Amino acid sequence: MSQPSRPPIIVHLRGQQSGGDLALIEVLVEAGAAGPPLHVHPGHAEGFFVLEGELLVQLGDEVRTARTGEFLFATAGAPHTFADRAERDARLLVTSTPAGFERYFDRLAAGNGGDPPEDAIRVGPPIGGSVEHQTGDVG
Repeated sequence: MSQPSRPPIIVHLRGQQSGGDLALIEVLVEAGAAGPPLHVHPGHAEGFFVLEGELLVQLGDEVRTARTGEFLFATAGAPHTFADRAERDARLLVTSTPAGFERYFDRLAAGNGGDPPEDAIRVGPPIGGSVEHQTGDVG
């Protein structure tokens, strides 16, 4: 019996539920996804827990592979990005503190990605790419 597929984005905890302190978002990253460009969030920190699969992650100047069960944390203002260079999908649990950035993930889930919010500032290309050839949304 096959398991039902999960939506690509699930907001588990919203700012309204945490007094504005924390948002918790589950995100599917498709195999081969280039991911967002290198970016910063001056107004919030983000944590990334790899639930399944593996991702190539850049945090500051460090680039490494994050595998199932690993956690990475980008403080407010720290440049970060990720890509799924593997042959299988990955799933992340993303924390945002303080909360608020989950509203952007709501837009992505509804198919209304558009421009990233003001609190996602591009500072470089995706991992291994150039800004001109970047694909994916800022997360």
